[in-house]
Formats: sequence, structure tokens, C-alpha cells
Amino acid sequence: MMASMCLLAMADNHARTRGIGLYPGRACENFAPTMTVDNTYRNVALHRAAIASSSIDYNLTAQLATDGITSTAKPNTLTVSTPDGTLDLRNKERAFDQNIHTSNFLKGEDTYLQMHWDGTLPQANAIAFDVKIAYYPDKATKGYSIEILGSDNGTKWKRLYADAGRGLPGNATKQMVSSDPNKQTDVVRLPLRALLKTVPIGDFHQKYLRVRFRMPGCAYWEVSSLDFKRSGSITEVTPAWNFSSAWVADGRQEQWLKVDLGTKADFDRVRLHWIESPQQGKIQTSQDGYTWTDAAPLTASKRAVQEIACKGSARYVRLLLQKPGPTGRYALAEMEVMGRGGLTAKPAKVRGMEDGRYWLDGGNWQLCRAGDTQWIPATVPGTVLTSYANIGALPQTNFDNNLRQVSESFFNSDFNYRNTFTVPAEYTGKQVWLNFNGINWKAEISLNGSPIGKIEGAFKRGRFNVTKYLKAGENTLEVKVIHNAHPGIVKIKNEESTDLNGGALGADNPTFHASIGWDWITSTPGREVGIWNDVYLNATNGVSVADPMVTTKLNTPDTLATMTPTVRVSNGLDRAVDAIVRGWIGQIKFEKKVRLDANTTQDVSFLPTDYPQLRDRKMRLWWPNGMGEPYLYDAGYTVEMDGTSDSIRYKAGIREVSYQNMDTALQIFFNGHRLDPKGGNWGFSETNLNYRGREYDAAVRYHRDMNFTMIRNWVGQIGDEEFYEACDKYGIVVWQDFWLANPWDGPDPYNENMFMDNANDYIYRIRQHASIGIYVGRNEGYPPATLDQALRKSIAREHPQLGYISSSADDGVSGHGPYWAVPAYWYFAHTGEKFHSERGLPNIVSYESLQRMLAPEHLWPQSISWAQHDFTQKGAQRGASFNEMIATRFGQIQSAKAFTEQAQWINYDLHRAMYESAQQTRQGMLMWMSHPCWPSMVWQTYDYYLEPTAAYFGIKKACEPLHVQLNAHTKQIEVVNTTLQAHQLEIVEEQFDIKGNKISTRTHRTGVAEDQTVRVAELQSADLPIRLVRLTLKENGKKVTDNFYIEARSDADYQALKALPEAKLQFGQHFEQQGDEMVGHMTVKNLSDVPAYYVRLNLKGSDGEQILPVLYEDNYFTLLPGEEKTVKVSYRVEDSH
Repeated sequence: MMASMCLLAMADNHARTRGIGLYPGRACENFAPTMTVDNTYRNVALHRAAIASSSIDYNLTAQLATDGITSTAKPNTLTVSTPDGTLDLRNKERAFDQNIHTSNFLKGEDTYLQMHWDGTLPQANAIAFDVKIAYYPDKATKGYSIEILGSDNGTKWKRLYADAGRGLPGNATKQMVSSDPNKQTDVVRLPLRALLKTVPIGDFHQKYLRVRFRMPGCAYWEVSSLDFKRSGSITEVTPAWNFSSAWVADGRQEQWLKVDLGTKADFDRVRLHWIESPQQGKIQTSQDGYTWTDAAPLTASKRAVQEIACKGSARYVRLLLQKPGPTGRYALAEMEVMGRGGLTAKPAKVRGMEDGRYWLDGGNWQLCRAGDTQWIPATVPGTVLTSYANIGALPQTNFDNNLRQVSESFFNSDFNYRNTFTVPAEYTGKQVWLNFNGINWKAEISLNGSPIGKIEGAFKRGRFNVTKYLKAGENTLEVKVIHNAHPGIVKIKNEESTDLNGGALGADNPTFHASIGWDWITSTPGREVGIWNDVYLNATNGVSVADPMVTTKLNTPDTLATMTPTVRVSNGLDRAVDAIVRGWIGQIKFEKKVRLDANTTQDVSFLPTDYPQLRDRKMRLWWPNGMGEPYLYDAGYTVEMDGTSDSIRYKAGIREVSYQNMDTALQIFFNGHRLDPKGGNWGFSETNLNYRGREYDAAVRYHRDMNFTMIRNWVGQIGDEEFYEACDKYGIVVWQDFWLANPWDGPDPYNENMFMDNANDYIYRIRQHASIGIYVGRNEGYPPATLDQALRKSIAREHPQLGYISSSADDGVSGHGPYWAVPAYWYFAHTGEKFHSERGLPNIVSYESLQRMLAPEHLWPQSISWAQHDFTQKGAQRGASFNEMIATRFGQIQSAKAFTEQAQWINYDLHRAMYESAQQTRQGMLMWMSHPCWPSMVWQTYDYYLEPTAAYFGIKKACEPLHVQLNAHTKQIEVVNTTLQAHQLEIVEEQFDIKGNKISTRTHRTGVAEDQTVRVAELQSADLPIRLVRLTLKENGKKVTDNFYIEARSDADYQALKALPEAKLQFGQHFEQQGDEMVGHMTVKNLSDVPAYYVRLNLKGSDGEQILPVLYEDNYFTLLPGEEKTVKVSYRVEDSH
């Protein structure tokens, strides 16, 4: 039913990107070390990627077997149990994760929650309860008791605390709850009581602790938190906070651990540092990681260090463990493979001097975990996890479930960076500044042994005058990066759901809150700790300029522009100075003499009342996509004090932004014309923050191509300048959130001063961008009142003219989904009268992308591997409903290839309907989501590898500025106009049977005004199970666009399409290079007497690999018998291969 074409394209010799899904893709933006073969005799397994069959938790993982740390202590573990047995990894830490929305439910009248620590023992003298009690009022008449017991061996217990009463525990609430917390059985509504209490437990330092709850008539106890405290402060008791370096696995089944040496190596010995050794096993080798050859046996040994003669030559070495020792498990502190070959990391070249700045990206950066002594070459900019990945110490983290091979406890740490550099000669005699564009979460910075300052918060820039700390020759820069105080726990995805979104990390905002894990991103070890953005030096005479903006007021209707340019001017000297600030926008120039007090910063504005050249100017305006050209002027400033002290250049967009009905039904206007906000949410850029200019340009360009007008920076998680530059360039308006997720998804920030310090700096930082359209305080809720008021004031002061609303889904806007697949007609039947901020459904990738995402053995059938990439049967995405649609339309699917192909029909039809329905009122709709940050099967338009799915083209069709559509609910033909002009149009309505035979034709005429949707006529009826409908829109006799629908009386009727023979296609192509682009035209002709449904063009290079990213004028289209279609295709030369 789906025709597919593979097309071949080639380009000349040109600098190529690194490959599909490898980010940063452009070599000049990638500062990862180079991996080279090293023939010195050494441990070739050190810091090489290890993968294990399993581990007992997400701390004691395979990574630690090659981290170079040879621990001899017992590994730190925590086992949590109830009378029903041991809790699994998903549930066992919920009482200790400092998230009140996660809980352990203890059913029954006499129950307990028991903890068993092995290794490092907790130290606490109090426990703070947050417990809720659901009970049967008629039975709960005999009182209650709560006991806390401690033990050194799990059999002999000592009472640490006791409470009992004849009444009911805690306080009454107004809430009524189900008698079954899982709602799996017949239920009744029960009252709920809340117990919040801190109790003493003496000086607790034992292996076991049991909290026992007894109460006749109790249905269940909901334990939301048991916070252990010492001296009034929370003390962490989970293993993620007590690092021990070992891989530990359950010995009840065969286990293995394999190490990828990176390339073939010659070795003669394997040294194993055991904590709990096996009685039986093997050492094996492999060239491909799949086919194994026995190299040496493993036998029981009483030595902690077991050295085995094992001569071999291979890329992979594996331990196969077949029988455990007395402990019943395996614990390996380190695996050393002694030999020659393998790979060693060599630092990237420093970026160096560009445009007066000396960039410290790349170069001599090194990295070391706090408390360790091993330094590795660091990738800067990049997260700590990225640095370890780039030296080969981690497996490909976005593939299959490899990220869970990475240790939570290892990366839940502070890290130390160091770098050496020489100050450029050009800076002699000047004030030299050290600049950080982004670290996470906090940083302490030293230069040549002297502390120079701190940075707090992930979105705050650091700028330090380091003149007096510099010395001739080599300088040493040290940065201690401090990890999040509340990282939360790993989200465990299973076939049913992706676990609860968010968590304790919200307390640390501003930070990368999403990295804790959501239903579209997996938990990232380290939570993006590191120097994630650029570092550079610059020099001034003491006075500097930064953070420009231009505020515009238009006279209508002639749109003459009156402008107020503004720039931040800083005096870094210990004395007051006079300076001259000069600015320009295109050919318009202006200047002012200013007095600057010592060590101060101020906004310097050029008022049009004082500068006639800024009044009533005919300017080329910046327009959102589809409304006009997003024109950008070359602009900038210099400041002179003892000569030119500093300068800045930027791209200025001249536009006026205004709003109506912000509290009731938000309307946004650009240059006096109402914006139809069509777009999507970006939850994150890339899961390890590896997007750079090339990736942002490609992704935002895709949004322009889909006829989108807006991107929402959800919860402010994207902080790269390149994102905003791309939005400026392509005319995409930015809805800018601040760092506050849904109140359910984590606590409010604990440090509001730090939050506002970041917010103020960030507003200044992005205000130069014409694409900023509105600021929003919180996702699906309201900020704390103090923050709400502070944000509102800051925006008014720092970014005048820009609007602010408190919530993304309340008052003047709406939201809250749905997020799963619903029939096309549903969208039209549920169109609201407000701007809707979130709506989406699963979006299945192509088969090629699925193969990049999952291991071959996990492609089919759907399994936990699919769930780990977000396709779960329940949860917000409700994969079961998507599967049901597939089965109803096409029958039971037997392979991953068939499923991904048939899924494209659903992708196209429902995403088109979602946007076409919104065009009835044109109030605005943002899909959840338009961009994926990692390999996912839900909520995207293109996938992680930058391949557009069919949804992309359904959306592109629906969002055309001048568009004809079929209302799936009313069967009305509608015309939508979001251009700035009125049009007189002709609509040709054609209908065909399943074989492509025409059964009717009608022509309609209508006029449509600017910003209007017109209902033209009802679709002519046809008594057929399936009919094909083509609507063609013409103006002045010329085709503007068309729209093709496959209409069925019921979804089951689509199965008739399976009886049709496969269509035969003929195609031709021609490509030519135009600058840095390859531009071509593909001609496709249907040679058959049946339609070719959903023809997919699939551009490939001379090596047979897909070319991505790529722009198709159209794709997943239908050709009737004998029809021919020409499609424009383009891609960057650098992406060819």
C-alpha cells in the first residue's frame, strides 16, 4: 500500500559532517578529542566502553569496571521491602527521592516499609514523615500504632521510636480516595488523613530500619516521603549519594560484561579486581561484539586480584560468569586488559582568536571526578557525561538502553576542570575578561591558584576581570563544577508507562530540569553537569558593551518605523570615566557621550526624540514566517574610552510586537497584523546538550519548511544563542518559558534569589533577538507569587514591549493535550476559542531510524526496548490506542518494517487533522512536541536523526498560509488564509474510487479576507466504502495548492486497500550544486492502473546511506494512475556522502 523510492544523489568534494545522529555534526563545532591508536603497553581497557547483561541497580553498572578506580570496599546497596516482598528498582527509592508526588503504597492493617543498607551505613537522628492514610470509617475504631525499629542483622530489632493512640493518626483532609490505590479492583471512596511529623530516632547507624504501621480498618498507607535527618538537615541515604566503584550483578543467572577496546588490540593478560568473585566462568574475545571465542577459563580464586594469562588479538573482550561464589552475586571493581593497541584520546585544537575574542573551546582542558586523581581529556563546551563519552568510556548512550549502563552515582558528583593557555599578545596593556556562557549547576573558578569568582545556576553567564591574576607565559585555569543538590532518582520506563515526570530536580532551578526524566526523555546521569557552553577571553580598555536591543513603534498604515536602540554599557574600572557610545542599524548611525561611575553597568538608550534619524524611517521589517521576509539588519555598537574599548555586532530585526486579550484570549500582533501561532514545543535540544549551530539551523529550518510560525522553549530548557539566531533567520517566533515545570512535576525553586539572578541575566542576553514573541512564567500552572511579580517587573524593565503571561495553560491560553492518537474528526469537534499550547500524539519513525535506535534483537515485537524510547502502552502517549488504529486499518502487523510503514499513514492523517482543525479559528496551536531531543517514537515531526516523518508533511500541508481543507467532522470544504492579503479563489473538488477512477468533479468560488477561514461547501456524498478526495485551490487560473484525502466509512474499510496490487513507479532526477546546497528535482510517474498511495522519497548517497537532513518539497503523497509529480529536493553539500 505504501510505495517507497530510494533516490541517489552525489556532490563534489567538500568538508563533510560526521554522520547521521552524531552531534555536533560539523567538525569546526566539535571539540571532542581525537581517538588515535596507541601501541604502548598498558591497560587497554581503561576508560573503554563496557556493557553488561544486567546490574543490580543503576549505580553499580558496567561503566565502573573500566573507570580505573580499584575499590576493595563492599559496594553500597539499598534493598527496600514490604510484607509483599522486595520492591523493584522503579519503586524502591520513592520514599527517599524528596518528591511528594511519588509514593510507596502499603496495603493492610499491619504493614511495614523496611530498608537494608549494605556497605556505607546511613547516619541520622530523626525521620520526617509525609504519610497519608486511607481508611474505612466504620472499622477504624481501635486506634493505631507506628514504630520505627533498627537492626544490625535483620533479625534482632531495637525500637527507636513509637507512637500510638486510640483515635486516628494525623489530621483529616477533605480528600476522598479510592480504596485501591492502583484502581485494579472494585473500589469505594474512602476518607484520607495526612500525617506530617518529624520524630527522633536516636543516633541511628545500622544496616536495617523498619517503619511499622498498624491500624485496624486501614485500607493503605501512602508513604510519600521518609526524609532522614541529621542535625536538622536532610541526609541522603540512597546509593547514588554513596559512590562505590564496582559492577555488581545477580548471580542467580548467567551474567556477562563486555569491553569495547575501540579497535583491535593485542593483549597477553587480563587482571580482574574482585570484591565478590565467581566460581566458574570464561574470558572470551570477539571482533564484532556478537560472535565469541573462548580465550581462557575463570576458576574460583581467593585472591582479590586475579591475573590470567590470556593472549589474544581482538576488539572486544568479555567475561562470561556462570557460577557465583558464596554471596550469590558477582562484584567486579576493575577489569584490566594488558596489551598494545586500542585507542587513546588526544585533545582537540583550541578554537583560538576570532573577532577579537580568544576562545578557550577545545585545547588543553582536562577533567577529573572530585576525589579521584585520574584526569581525562575534556570536551569544552560539553557536559561531563559528553567528555566521558567522547573518550570512549561510555557506550553509545542514545542506542537501545545503553544509557542505563552508565553509573548514576559516578556522575552524581562534583567535577574539576583545568586548562592552560597563553594570553594573546594583542591583549597586552588591556583589561582582560574571562567569560563563561553556561555551566551547570554551580561553579567555583580559580586562575593561577587564586579564586576569581563563582557562578550559580545553569543559565547565568560568568564574566570576571582577570587582569591582575594573569602572568606571562602559561596560565592555569581551574573550574570546580558543583553538581545538583537535588538530582532525584532514575525514571524507569516499562511497557506500561514511562514513570512519573520530573521530580526533585525542580528545587535546583534554574537547571536542566528535564534531564531527570520525562515521558519523552530518559534520565541523564549527571543531569547535564559540566561546562556546557562556550568559554572565552576578551580585552577592553575598561569599558564594554553588551546585550543590545531595538524597540520599534510603527506608524500605520504607512509602517514608518520609530526606533529606540539600547545597549548595556559597563565600566570595569575603579574610577568614573567618560565614554562615547556609537551605534548603527544598517546605514543609520547614532552616538552619545556618557558618564559611567566606577564598577557599574547601565542601559544606554538612544531616544528618537533626541535622534531624528531614528524617527519615521522606511525600514525593511522582520516578519514571522508566512507573513513576510524576516529581514535582519547588520547592527552593532562601539564604545570609546582611550581609543576603541569594545565593540559588538549583531543582527537587528525591526518589528513591533503588541497584544490583545492577554488574560482572556491571547492575540499576538507583529507589525500590526495578527499572528496565527502554528508551531511546536521544544522540550530540550539534545539529550546531552550536543546541538550546535549546524543542528539548530537544520531543525529550525525544518520548522520554517513546515509553515510553522512559532517554537515554544518549554520550561526554558534551551539556552544556546544559536537557537535564537536560527529563529531570527527563519522567521520563527519564540514563546520563551522560564524554568518552572508543572507544579506536579517538581518542587518550586528553593533559591528564588538565584532564580531571578539567572532570569535577569537571561532576559538581557536574548533581548536582541527579533524572534522573541512572549515570555511565560510557568508550564501548566502559576509561578510562586513572589517570582511571578519579579518576572513581570524584570521583563518590563529589561525588555520593554514584550508581553508576559503567568501560565502556559490558563487565563488567555489553554493546554493539557490530549497527547495520544484520536480520530481525525475529534480534533475538529473539539476546537477551542483560545491559543492551545500543547496537543500531540505518537509519531513513529521510519524503519531506517528504528534500526539506528534499537538493537536488531529488539526491533520486533514491541517490547520494553520500545518503551525505553517512549512508546508505552499507557501513559500520556497511550501507544495502545495507536496500535489499535493500525490493527483496525491494516490488520495485525507482523514486522517492525511493516509497522513503521503503516504508521506513516496515521502520522500524516492525524497530524494534518490536528492542525487543520486549529485553522477553523486560527487562535493558535502548538503541538507536543515538534522536536525530539533523543531517539523517540512519540511527539515529534522529524526524528532524532533529522529524518522527517510523514507527520512533517501532513503538518506542512495543513499549515500553508493559503490552504484548502476538508473538515473531518462536518465534511465541509474550507479555505484558510493567514497571508496579509485578500484573495479570490477557485476550488476544484474531485472524487475517485479506490482504483483511482474519477466519480465526480465540482468547482466552487469564494473570496477570503486576510486572517480568515471560509466554509465553502459540503463535500459531495458518495456511497462507497472508500473514496479518494482531491481539493485543488487556484487563483487567477493557476494552481496554488492541493490536498488529498483517503476517506473511509469506517477505519476497518481501509483494509480493502491491501487487495490492490503494488503500483509501479518511474522516476528521474537532476541535481546541481548551488553554493553550499545541492538542489534537485525528482520526477515520479505512476505507470500502473491503480493509485500509488503515500509515495515516500528517500534520498541516499553514493554509499547507500540516507542523506540527512534534507528538504523535500513534498513527500508521502499519492499518485493516481498515470499521474506524474515533480518534487524539489535540497540538502547541504556537507551532509552528502
